Amino acid sequence: MDANAVLLSIKDKIPDSSLAIVQDKLKAASEDKLNTLVVLPLKNVIIGLVLGILFGGFGVDRFYKGDIGLGIAKLALLILGYATVIFYVGIVFLIIVWVWVIVDLFLVWKGIKQDNLNKTLAVL
Repeated sequence: MDANAVLLSIKDKIPDSSLAIVQDKLKAASEDKLNTLVVLPLKNVIIGLVLGILFGGFGVDRFYKGDIGLGIAKLALLILGYATVIFYVGIVFLIIVWVWVIVDLFLVWKGIKQDNLNKTLAVL
């Protein structure tokens, strides 16, 4: 496997600022490491973004990223918000969830790329 081909396959899944570092490490990597990188299960940032847009209030984007605790917290806050909406405190919970969803669209995107970079560097 060619180092340039591996870089092309992972360049959209890691932060752009780290491409030079990864490229240097790929040039020095053995054939076994390159083959391991090809089959390494990296998360897709587009899937994380789509999950955040469609199901972000339920924490699905966080579950996909691997942040199970934050996914459960977001889901619990949403359920608590709907359960207490008649007491008006639920409205505050729901506003918090929707602000969290919007912020997470950016945080999950960057977080998935950083997690992919960490996995890649661990192999190299």
